[in-house]
Amino acid sequence: MDVISHGRVGWNAVTTSDPLAAANFGARVANRKERYDMAHESIQIVQALWGSWETDAWTLDVDGGKFADMDKIQPINLEGQYYASRGPLPIPPSDQGQPVIFQAGGGAEGLELAGRYASGVYANPYDIESAREHRQALRQSAARFGRNPDNIKMYAGFMFSIGSTEEEGLERRRQLMSFNPDEIPSRVSYLGSMVGLPLSVHTVDIDQPLATDMLKKAYANPMDPRSPRALELLKQGLSIRDVLAHGVINYHPVVAGTPIQVADFLEEWFLAGACDGFSVVPDIAYDGVADFVELVVPILQERGLFHREYEGKTLRENMGVPYQYGALKY
Repeated sequence: MDVISHGRVGWNAVTTSDPLAAANFGARVANRKERYDMAHESIQIVQALWGSWETDAWTLDVDGGKFADMDKIQPINLEGQYYASRGPLPIPPSDQGQPVIFQAGGGAEGLELAGRYASGVYANPYDIESAREHRQALRQSAARFGRNPDNIKMYAGFMFSIGSTEEEGLERRRQLMSFNPDEIPSRVSYLGSMVGLPLSVHTVDIDQPLATDMLKKAYANPMDPRSPRALELLKQGLSIRDVLAHGVINYHPVVAGTPIQVADFLEEWFLAGACDGFSVVPDIAYDGVADFVELVVPILQERGLFHREYEGKTLRENMGVPYQYGALKY
């Protein structure tokens, strides 16, 4: 894909804790340390395979009947604790050398993996302060491995529902919630855990504000950065359904409102140094992507925050990260 697209592909190298995913390969999920040990080994072997052709090995000599110089395509002969490969890969380098490596894991292990290999990182901070901290930690991790911190980009996830008014955006989210009624009980219960209350669809009317006596007992769970926002909305007198519609239990910040409100959110985070870009998550693919492109992007372009033309031809060029072919040399 990277070759035929002329260098527009990336690889999101992420460990899984999902037993169903492991079962696809007849395996069980390893513990966290082992998963990340496996990840390091896997990426190293994949990168060695990507670099198993010398960059000028692809001769394409039609008249001489020679596709490639086989002396410049060598096995990698790598064997680790978990993986092994003789190689070489039967694919030449692409216009960007090799696919861009992305990473999305958290914790100390995720930071190390990202700092060592990744050019792009998907992150899910919920506020600007934690986003800035995570971005800085990623840059520091890259520097520890002798890399230029500017060559690792953090993309903060955010979700949106666009309407001509804020109320229209919220109504869109209410309608989407109604399409999955079986999920509402668990959402209500989860909201309760965020504010220290035993909420359930059997004990409260989710279309009404919380009773005053319950609100007096509510508090923001210090273990969840989303909790203060949830408590704030409940204290404003919003119904439980409307609090959920604001996306307080989602794992990304949610903007429900006008295209200008969405653009304002993106501008604030970007100019605050909270991220290098965004992982755009529409509420529904049917029209969410089109609305973002047609309604929000022009606003960002007018503000000088988004390009009008692509600056390069490859994913690496457009991300602002350097050409890479094979493993980085530390």
